[in-house]
Amino acid sequence: MYTKEIDLLKTGLVPRKVRGDLKRLFQFFAIDNKELFLVGGVVRDLLLGKKPKDYDLCTNATPEEAKEIVERYGFDTYDSGIKHGTITILDPRNDLSFELTTYRCDGLYKDSRHPESVEFVNSLEEDLKRRDFTINSFAYDLINKRIYALEDKYFTDMEFGLIRAVGSPEERFNEDALRMMRAIRFAAQLNYSIDAETFTAIKTCAPKIANISKERIRDELTKIVMSDSPQMMELLFLAGFDEYLDELKPIRAILECEHENPWHYTDVFHHTMDVIKQAPKTFEVRWAALLHDIGKPVVKKLKPGTENHYRYIGHPEVSVEIAQNLMHVLRFSNDQIDLISKFIKYHDEDLANCKIKNFKKAVNDIGLENMLNFIGLKRADALAHRIVKDEKFYVGNISKLYERYSKLITEKPPMTLKDLALNGDDLIELGYKGKEIGEMLNYWLDLVLERPEANTREYLLKHKKFKKNGGDANV
Repeated sequence: MYTKEIDLLKTGLVPRKVRGDLKRLFQFFAIDNKELFLVGGVVRDLLLGKKPKDYDLCTNATPEEAKEIVERYGFDTYDSGIKHGTITILDPRNDLSFELTTYRCDGLYKDSRHPESVEFVNSLEEDLKRRDFTINSFAYDLINKRIYALEDKYFTDMEFGLIRAVGSPEERFNEDALRMMRAIRFAAQLNYSIDAETFTAIKTCAPKIANISKERIRDELTKIVMSDSPQMMELLFLAGFDEYLDELKPIRAILECEHENPWHYTDVFHHTMDVIKQAPKTFEVRWAALLHDIGKPVVKKLKPGTENHYRYIGHPEVSVEIAQNLMHVLRFSNDQIDLISKFIKYHDEDLANCKIKNFKKAVNDIGLENMLNFIGLKRADALAHRIVKDEKFYVGNISKLYERYSKLITEKPPMTLKDLALNGDDLIELGYKGKEIGEMLNYWLDLVLERPEANTREYLLKHKKFKKNGGDANV
């Protein structure tokens, strides 16, 4: 084992309450002569100067011994993964939790994801050998301020920025096929390179990716899309994953689709990557950015009278259809599918210059609360064009669209049926029935969207649509 003395907690990246709990836990285990280490991603993040999201621990104490120790000193526990030696330690006073796993060796992996059995061991070294990548295989002793790794090259990998499998890459990927996507995801999140031997093993083991659940595939794709280097997604295709995951094939298609028009400086895939990098970091916006032009390969047609100028008429509608199929496969929620679809549907609409009535209808559809994110998507799309060839798209339309949105926020005009001065009950009193009520309300809403000042009882009563069952005509 290679060790290095370092104080990882002096950086201020660990909140005071978390730091206090960790110190107490390390002291409690020391009193019982049991080892305790911070392990994995938390150590990696602290070495990189990043605030950790989770605090995973490992110990030579059995789960039963670990539970007895922490509960003796006032912590709560629950068996979050007791079969594999994992318990969760809870501090209800500070609303904190820590995952603690007993040192173990894994048995056979028959499903390319989970070991059939585990064997608890008494050696930190044996436990670190089973982990996925060198950058995730550090253990930290908080009391003695000492970090442990199997070899000194693990520190070199961290400093150089290299994703390297622990031990045999093929063994690691045959054990858990999701690790192949995790390698690419870490490359995107950390802007690291993947070790050549490790990537060769990914290509060799690529067929096993088909054994991974769609939810896990979605989660790893999401982490890539939410990263600062989403272009690392190309590695998915270089590894050949699209041969085994149909949901990747439409994305592969945009990688092979050149834009071939004056307004773009790159192919559809890399335009898409540039949009993602500029877009707000929310789940729906980033996924909409990934999928907004996914229909372009389907509708691509040469502009009549030209030899190399292609157009993509109707691509938003086709993109919505392809995106919805892909999102259903990846088990997105209905709400996520709905909002992402609307972002894609309107991404190419000129909402800055259309009729105010049509702008307000689009806002109603997208949701006023989602408009800032939508404008962020529009701006990202504009930035990924050749701005010198399309000045209006970026310089003019984005600011104009934001002004329209700001006006809605400040003036709060009537926007929906519930804002109308008259409602369905009023129409029933006037003799309207069935679908006539909805038709009349929508007719009034069209008037009011165009002219907010028309939203009065007097004006609406004077502008009633003709009824077939005998009633007032338009005035």
